[in-house]
Amino acid sequence: MSDTCSVVLWARIVGIDARETGVECRWATSQNTSSQSSPGTPTQTIDVVFSLKPDTPRPSGVDISGPCAVSLQTEQDDSQVLTAETLGQDAFEFLHECLHATIGTGTATARFVIPLQKGTIIMSDIVSFRLHDAFWVDKAASFASPLQIFPGSLLHPETASLATIFRASAGAALLKPSANSAPANIERDFSDKLSIPWISAEPISRKRLVLVGSSNQDPAGGGWTQFARRAAVALGIDLVFIDRADGWLARGDYGSWYEALIPAPASWWAEPSADELVALVEGYQAAHPGQEIAGLATFIEALQVPVSTAAARLGLPHELPSAFERATNKYKLGLFQNRPAFLASSAADVARLVAAPENQLAFPLIVKPSFGLNSEGVTRVDGAAELEDAILAARRSGRSKSDVGERVLVERYCEGPEVDVNMVFVDGEVVFYEICDDFPKGADLVADGDTDAKATAAPDRRNFQETNMVFPSALPDNELAGLRDAVENTLRGLGFRNGVMHVEARVAHSKHEYGVTDGVVDLRPRDATTAAGQGQGQDPIPIQGTAGTAPMPWIIEVNPRPPGLFASQTPSAVYGVDYWGISLLLRVGDGGRAGALSAGFAGGAQSHTVLVMIRAEFDDAREGVFDSEDVCAELLARRPELRAHLGRYGCLLKKGEKIPHPSTGRNTFVAYLNVFSRTSRREALLLAQKVREEIRYEIR
Repeated sequence: MSDTCSVVLWARIVGIDARETGVECRWATSQNTSSQSSPGTPTQTIDVVFSLKPDTPRPSGVDISGPCAVSLQTEQDDSQVLTAETLGQDAFEFLHECLHATIGTGTATARFVIPLQKGTIIMSDIVSFRLHDAFWVDKAASFASPLQIFPGSLLHPETASLATIFRASAGAALLKPSANSAPANIERDFSDKLSIPWISAEPISRKRLVLVGSSNQDPAGGGWTQFARRAAVALGIDLVFIDRADGWLARGDYGSWYEALIPAPASWWAEPSADELVALVEGYQAAHPGQEIAGLATFIEALQVPVSTAAARLGLPHELPSAFERATNKYKLGLFQNRPAFLASSAADVARLVAAPENQLAFPLIVKPSFGLNSEGVTRVDGAAELEDAILAARRSGRSKSDVGERVLVERYCEGPEVDVNMVFVDGEVVFYEICDDFPKGADLVADGDTDAKATAAPDRRNFQETNMVFPSALPDNELAGLRDAVENTLRGLGFRNGVMHVEARVAHSKHEYGVTDGVVDLRPRDATTAAGQGQGQDPIPIQGTAGTAPMPWIIEVNPRPPGLFASQTPSAVYGVDYWGISLLLRVGDGGRAGALSAGFAGGAQSHTVLVMIRAEFDDAREGVFDSEDVCAELLARRPELRAHLGRYGCLLKKGEKIPHPSTGRNTFVAYLNVFSRTSRREALLLAQKVREEIRYEIR
C-alpha cells in the first residue's frame, strides 16, 4: 500500500486466544469517496489493514489495566490508550474483533464508513444492518448512537489518527480474508447495500410509543418483541408497554427495554376495550406531564381493533378499525373476497353445507378458527369422518369472539403453490414488497410418493405448519405480478394506508408445481413434469388439484403486522429491509424514515435463502419434555463446514422445557436456520436438506 499512514498498537486481548501483542495499522492517504446517486447518502471509506507485529514492546509510562489497545507514540501523536470509554463500547468491541482476526491470520482489513452528508442518522445500526450478510463481510458493526448528528465533513486520512477514524465513522465492516481477490465486486456490493438516504438533512426528535402486548414467546423462544425493541433503540423511540402483570416482560430482567410497564388487568385481556385503553394512556400522561406520546400500537391481531379505536380517540396515528376488523376475522375476510365461507358448530352443520349445491362446497375442505395464530388449528378435511377432530382442533386453538362463539370457519381447500407476500404501505402507496415460496405442508400431500418426509412433513398430517420458506419465489413472473396486484387491491379495499402487511396466499391453477428432481424438492413447470416422465430422475409431489385453466391468486389470510416469530429476520438478510423498524415508525407518524428504510438493496435479493423450521415431532407415548442442549451449536460443532452457508439461526427450546404434543394443534419449533447460497436456488435447497437431515434432538 503506497502513500500510507501507519500506527503501531500494543494490545492486551482477552478471550480464548488471550495475549499481549503488537499490531501495525496502515491506511491510504488518498481520499476514497463515493457520491451515491440520489437518494443515497454519499460516503467516505477508509480501509485499515491490521498486520501482526509480535516484537512490539510493552509501553512504559502508560496506565494499563484490563483489555485495551495502546496507540504508541509517533511524531504526530502521543501514546493513547484505547478502551471502551475512549472509543465507545461498540467501536472498542469491533477493534477487538479486528485484533483477534489479525492474530488468527496475520493480517486483517476493516472498512470504516463515514457519511459525507450533514444530518441525523435515521437508524443508528444502519451500517451493520445493511452490511451484515454481504458476501465480503466477516463481521459488521455500528458505532453511531441513536439520532446522532454527523457533520458531513471529509476526513483527511493523512492527518487522522486511528481513534479519529473510529469516532468519525458510523460503522465498519471486517472483511473476509478472501475478499481482497475481488475488489471491484466489493465496491459494487458496498454501493448496492448502502444505496438509501440513511442520513436525514431534516432534524429528527425522539419519539415515545405505547406498545400494547408482547409476544407469546420470550426472546429465547424466538418472540418478536426482541426485534421490535432492537429497532426502537436504533430509531430513538422510547417504549412504554401495556402488558400482562404476570407476563415474561414483567417477570424477567427486561427493565432496560422500556421506559415504563403499565399492567393491564386480567379482565381487559379477556375482553379488550378501547375505553379502558384510553383511560390507561391518559392516566399515564397525567402522571408524567411533559412526556408526549407519539403513538399507540399493537402487533397482536386480537388487540388491533380496540388499539386502533383508542389511537383514533387520542388523536394518534392509526389505521381504520374497520380494516383490522375485516382483516383479522378470517370469516369476514372470506366474504370480503366473495368466496364461499361459512361458520359451523358441528359435523352435521358442515354436512348440510356441503349438501347444498348453492354453497359451492366440496371435499377437501379447510376447517379453522375465525380468529387464530400461526396456522394453529387449521386442518384439511378429506371426508366427513375427519370433521369432528378438525372442529375440535380449531376450537382448542382459536380465540373466542362473542359474534362467533364456538363456531369454526369452513371453506374450500385451494390447490396450488403457497406463498407469503410481505408488502409495505406508506401514505397509501406500496413502497416495497417481496414474495417467498412456502413449501408443501402435511395437509398439501395426499400420498407418500418418493419425497423425504423430514423435508416436507408427513403426508398423513393434515395441518398447515411451516417446513421450508424459500426466498425469493420461483413462480413465473406473470403469477408473481398477479399475486402482487391481488394483494395490493385487497389491502386497499380493506382500507389500509400504512403498515407492514403479512399475507398468505396460493395460486390456483398455477403453471408450476412441486416435484422432486434428483432428490431435491422444488417448483418447476407443470409441462416439464409431463414431458420428462419418471425416467429422468423427476417425480411430482402428489398435491391435491390439477392444472386447471388460468392461474388465479387466492388470498388465505391477511395479517396486518410483520411476519411472526423469527420469520421477519430472513427478509432483512435477503433484501435489507427492517419490517419492525418500519412498523414502529409508521405508528409514530414518521413516514419519511419509514419510506427510506423500505428501500431494499439496489440489486434486489442478495442470495437464495431457505428458512428451515425444525418442528418438534414425537409420539403420544412420550412426556413431551425437550431433552437436548442447543441443537444449532451441536450441529455446527459436528458439521462446521455448514457455517459458511448459515445466516441467522437459533435454538428455541431449553433442556427440560415441556412442550405440547403436535396433535393438540399447537405449533412448537425446536429451531430455525437461515440457509443461503449466492450461487443458485438448487444449492440452497441441497444445503437446507442437509441441515434438516443433520439436526438432532431428543424429546422424552
